[in-house]
Amino acid sequence: MESNCVSIGYLFKMSLGNANSGFNEDNVSTLKKITLPDGSTLPYISGQAIRRGIRDKFVELGHEISPLQDPRTDEAKIKEEKTKSPDFTECDPVKYIDDDLFGFMRAVKGDNRKRTSSVRVSPAIGIYPFQNDRDLGTKSSEHTRGQAAAGGAMFETEITHNYFCGSMLIELDRVGTFIGMELNKKEGDELDHELKVARLDALITAIEHLWGGGKQSRLLTDISPKFVAYARQSSKHPIFLETLRTKPDAIGSVDVILLNSAFATNESIIQNKLVGYLPGFFENETEIQETFDTLSIEECFRQMRSDIASAYTG
Repeated sequence: MESNCVSIGYLFKMSLGNANSGFNEDNVSTLKKITLPDGSTLPYISGQAIRRGIRDKFVELGHEISPLQDPRTDEAKIKEEKTKSPDFTECDPVKYIDDDLFGFMRAVKGDNRKRTSSVRVSPAIGIYPFQNDRDLGTKSSEHTRGQAAAGGAMFETEITHNYFCGSMLIELDRVGTFIGMELNKKEGDELDHELKVARLDALITAIEHLWGGGKQSRLLTDISPKFVAYARQSSKHPIFLETLRTKPDAIGSVDVILLNSAFATNESIIQNKLVGYLPGFFENETEIQETFDTLSIEECFRQMRSDIASAYTG
């Protein structure tokens, strides 16, 4: 294929939430955060959590995902009293969409398999610093003990109001193509083009309607993209990883100059590009329209699926 990958960058807004917690500190459920050189902190949602949300979407879309296996019950480990091996999936990328797209590692005597993910997922990083906001909750004993006057056990949850940016790199030349060591066989295998396209279609649909993370019962949050940039490329390079942001001095406005520079700088490796957004969501909508050939978010994802299919069918 002339194109060997696609890059996807996206923005979403969290009005109030804690979609991915860090370690608890006493009775406080913290946000995952990264510290900047100036000492401020940005909240983030890990790539692992985003992949988990995509897996859950695969199930909603009717795909069978790979079941987790406990290495302590494996025949090759049954005689060992203890094992440090983590749980692993079925490790069958031919049968399961998530083993194909997200890879696996199985370290069992006589059956060693490893596949590096063909879909690389960055954390979704908050663009503006964490402001130390917390939500206060209580576990009331009014109904169980009749002690409303005494109150209940209080707990706190760190929360943020923020815009988040994330990025993915999908290796088109590796999806549905397996070498021998990934199958624990001498020879590799390859899926037909129709199944490759179907799996990537499911992936793009999952990203479009991405939902998940922690605290959804009382801090319902939407992490689906409200702005998305797409490029089909001849060289593997995550061009949107550091270049899709909202403006630091104009909250709610996409930094169109930075994104346009990413397109221009990588023009030699881009075969096709798309930009989509949710109308009425961003403050500088006119600037976005004047800078890019924009689509609605729904139409952009539809064209992304079509463009990926064309990469396999020619």
